[in-house]
Amino acid sequence: MFVDEKPNPRSGDLYEDVSREDIVSAFRSAMIGHFRSHVPGTNINESTLLASDYLNHFHELVMLFEAIASEPRGFTDDLMSWRPLTYEEHFAESGFRDKNLAIAAYRRAPQKIRARFDEAVAWLHGEAVTLVAEVAGELTGNRKKLNKTCEKAAERLRVLIDEVNAIANGETLPDRNDPEQIGDVGGQAAIDALFGTR
Repeated sequence: MFVDEKPNPRSGDLYEDVSREDIVSAFRSAMIGHFRSHVPGTNINESTLLASDYLNHFHELVMLFEAIASEPRGFTDDLMSWRPLTYEEHFAESGFRDKNLAIAAYRRAPQKIRARFDEAVAWLHGEAVTLVAEVAGELTGNRKKLNKTCEKAAERLRVLIDEVNAIANGETLPDRNDPEQIGDVGGQAAIDALFGTR
């Protein structure tokens, strides 16, 4: 404040009703808007700020299960070296044209969408590791049993990939924890019953 300048009694009014949470919320909204203005023309969803290209990593595992069913020896090393990658790891290692934007947009994705996506991806990681172990356990056994295990693993993975893809693309999914939304024939409970995994 300059010497001649008189304090303005109303200047404090500007900040009185603005909490730290309000400022953080406004900043988040501004950042989401900023990224949404940069994603048109890319494979990043404008609403969720997520790129379903991340799921290519899991589609590769599905193809690997299918390949092992027909030629176990040729793809054993690939199966044993497969590991889950986080969203950021995948794009950092990929040739995706907009990978830096994909990573930055993911970091600023709307919180609820990002939380649901991350939860579904964590589930997918866990299931993928389990399925890899199940298929690996059958590699030296009966070929017919191996084929069946590979077929079930590929199908299970496709279902989970579809779920994560729906979240990335802003589609509404039933809440796994709400029996009324899932009903008798849909949702994760039915999938788990079908594959006998839970």
